[in-house]
Amino acid sequence: MTTGSSGVSLPRQSTTSWADYIDRLEQELSELREKIRLYEAVIDNFPGGILLTDKNLDVVLCNQQQRDLLEYPPALFFKRMPSLQELFRYNAQRGEYGPGDIEAIIDYKMEQVRKRVPHVFERTRPNGTVVEVRGMPLTEGGFVTSYTDVTENRRNAALIANLAMHDTLTGLGNRNNFKSRFEQAAARAKRGEGFAIHYIDLDHFKPINDRFGHEAGDKILVEVARRIKHTIRETDDAVRLGGDEFVVLQSDVSSFSGARELANRLMRVITETYVVDGAMLEVGACIGVALSTRDCMSMDEMLRKADRALYASKNGGRGTYQVALCAMADKCPLHKGSCEC
Repeated sequence: MTTGSSGVSLPRQSTTSWADYIDRLEQELSELREKIRLYEAVIDNFPGGILLTDKNLDVVLCNQQQRDLLEYPPALFFKRMPSLQELFRYNAQRGEYGPGDIEAIIDYKMEQVRKRVPHVFERTRPNGTVVEVRGMPLTEGGFVTSYTDVTENRRNAALIANLAMHDTLTGLGNRNNFKSRFEQAAARAKRGEGFAIHYIDLDHFKPINDRFGHEAGDKILVEVARRIKHTIRETDDAVRLGGDEFVVLQSDVSSFSGARELANRLMRVITETYVVDGAMLEVGACIGVALSTRDCMSMDEMLRKADRALYASKNGGRGTYQVALCAMADKCPLHKGSCEC
């Protein structure tokens, strides 16, 4: 071996050895180019944005997906990579990080970056896009951050959560929703705020289904739900338990008369004539009402209590409501000398 003027060791061999050496360098260079091509392909096809900074926190890579996702203008990358501060400032100025002093926001963001702590969080952009941000420090001192559009995922998750708590036909809450609302009402009942359950069962619904079909029946159920919703207060809740059974949870019931008044209103609106595909249809209803006590019973017990009152109203001639008898008059928050609930 001989040493060239640059200090690099060179082979001291024949012309054949030089040719072998050059072939070897070209092979290594080709392999290196292939690796770079693969790395570029990974970055270009990554399903999201990538931002890479070196140990000095200088931006060395910001792929096109990142620029598109955060809507960075080409001028921001004209002839050079912007600094991290410039990116933070651009984002802060257009409200990406919410309200606040721009310089204070930039200082805070830079301070967090210098801590080199792995992080995962979601940020909702001003345009409504939800971006998942994942940052990871590199052993060489740099930092890589990925940005993924998870808007559709979050929208689907919200839809699934909504379906889990609501009746798909009427849009009212379902049993799961009712359970949650009942627990809240029961907690308030222990502090003395009464509530009532109105268990509603439709009459003459099955003949309509049999004669006019399930589509007509569904339209009746949707209209019943709409009428119930427009009759109760915003603080009350209505759910469909299934079939032609509905339940209204009436909050802040301070007297028997309040429960009776709502039962009367519900009966009136539900039994008004329905017009379905040009046909005028009559639907009746029976309602069983149960009122809470201070040491409120469970949801199932309250429903059974209201269900017994419901069947009492059916046995009494239908088209009426009944208020359940109370076996705990001394504990009833609505008790005013004589308990009728």
